[in-house]
Amino acid sequence: MMHAEIVRHTLDRVPLSIIFDDSTVLVNLNYFFMRDRNLADGQERRWEDVPVVHPESFTRDFAEWCLAEGVKGKYSVVPCPAGLGRVDQGLPMFSRAQQESWLQMCRELITPAFDITPEMLTHTFVVDLETLQPLPSRIWEQYEWAALPLDQEEWVTQYIATACQILENVGLRPQGVTSPGGFGGKTLEFYARVAGQALRQVTGDPTPYFFQRIWTDRPIDTPVWYADRERGQAVGEIIAGTGDWTGSWTGYGEVNADKYLTADLQGGRLPQLIEAGEPAILCSHWQGFYGMHNGDRQGFEAFKTVVRRLKERDPQGEHTRWRKCSEISTYACAREVAQMTVAEGVISLDLPVQAPEFTLRLTGAAVREVKVDGRPLARAASRAAFASNTFLAEGESTLVAFDPDRRAVRVEVR
Repeated sequence: MMHAEIVRHTLDRVPLSIIFDDSTVLVNLNYFFMRDRNLADGQERRWEDVPVVHPESFTRDFAEWCLAEGVKGKYSVVPCPAGLGRVDQGLPMFSRAQQESWLQMCRELITPAFDITPEMLTHTFVVDLETLQPLPSRIWEQYEWAALPLDQEEWVTQYIATACQILENVGLRPQGVTSPGGFGGKTLEFYARVAGQALRQVTGDPTPYFFQRIWTDRPIDTPVWYADRERGQAVGEIIAGTGDWTGSWTGYGEVNADKYLTADLQGGRLPQLIEAGEPAILCSHWQGFYGMHNGDRQGFEAFKTVVRRLKERDPQGEHTRWRKCSEISTYACAREVAQMTVAEGVISLDLPVQAPEFTLRLTGAAVREVKVDGRPLARAASRAAFASNTFLAEGESTLVAFDPDRRAVRVEVR
């Protein structure tokens, strides 16, 4: 008797992805974060040492390299960095032409490979939504709002929606949201709900995601919150699986490619994740990629080494594939709400959420032909050639992949 299951990852390839936090339009918000946080807690962070600007030329070089190498992930754009101003109205430090040049570059070169997310409004103070000035309490998004105010759901939802709307206004539609530091971490269930409400309010996306957690010493999952089969809605969560060894949030932290993947391709965190079949999502910060000046780029150079080693480890792309975070989370949502029945060589699928490259594994049958809604799929000659709208006979199992375009899908197997 034939058995069918929905494969954990599209095309049965472990997703690779990289997260960039703290990035925004031109300014290095960390200069202002460290300056202002020193006043709040009395510490002596090196704010005067770090650059004030991350030049467009650097961001362009990075984006072009990622497109050439096929690297994908998530890229934050903080909408009101350090409370300096809204990026849709213009930061006072730069001319309109300078900012529009950066935004156009981002739309053309970053968005093809990276999701855009706000990292809430300021990444520093919680602000009044009318004035965008710090609240009289002077609380911070990543500290006091690690526990979001549960009795103020409407306000918190609107706070997140405002962050999303600012990006929407400049043509950078957000696919999810990113926590500045600890934001929402102590009230995760509430955070998942208000993040989903805020994103749908702005974009209408039925399956947005949020990024808050990093696990470096345990198995990685892609949780799905508030799944609603009737409406075809859910909220995905992306969990990063590595520490930041590309210069960290300071811009002058540890840089160590070997902690991701060693030169012999055996050690480091990434092989642990890949061998376990878990999402291999790297955590990084824009400050570390740039470093202390434009000739530094230590984090970026270390990442180039990691990417080269990953290619050496899987030269044909048979086992891993670079993905945007939204691609990972949307597939997890689709898999969570899908229902399937198998009878006499026919698989009937009910897919409230349709995700590209939807992948099944069939066992218990010798497969010669597969049709999806009457359309025959091509037989892939190898795992490297296995793609959407093909099937691959592999030992005692067969992989089937296709792009569903409707809720009810019929798969015929002979």
